[in-house]
Amino acid sequence: MTGDEILQAILSEHYVYLHYTDEQGLSGILHEGVLRPDHKGVVYLTQEPMTQAEAHTNIFIGATTHGGRGSHILVLRLDSGLPIRRLTDYEFSVDQNIKLHQHEVLYAGLNPF
Repeated sequence: MTGDEILQAILSEHYVYLHYTDEQGLSGILHEGVLRPDHKGVVYLTQEPMTQAEAHTNIFIGATTHGGRGSHILVLRLDSGLPIRRLTDYEFSVDQNIKLHQHEVLYAGLNPF
């Protein structure tokens, strides 16, 4: 998908979300088929298209521990029954595993923004 196609999917469908990560993180997610919560028990998602630099600032708060994240994205159409909470203007959260086979992966690869 192109950046424009991803943006169109977000604008036209309520349950399309982005998960920003790096190459290693995306590879692990796709290999396991699961998007797992972090050490806080949360999977972070957004509906905001961002460049890697914007994601690093807006989502990862510029943390040096998250260097390189945002280089890759996973675009998902999530099942409407999945409990999703809005955290901030940019972020949503899911407090459980997201099993990819239960949802639709629209795109997985380099960040096109």
